[in-house]
Amino acid sequence: MVYHDTYRPEIHYYECLDCRWRETLEESVRICPRCGGKTRNIAVPRE
Repeated sequence: MVYHDTYRPEIHYYECLDCRWRETLEESVRICPRCGGKTRNIAVPRE
């Protein structure tokens, strides 16, 4: 079986901490466009 990694470092993966909105964007987003809450980059590994 061949595994294809779709990760691209120029694309940022964001999630809103309040409404759980998720989006992939090429620019940084700190405020959720839906609810105005804070976002985090979910492409960064967390423990």
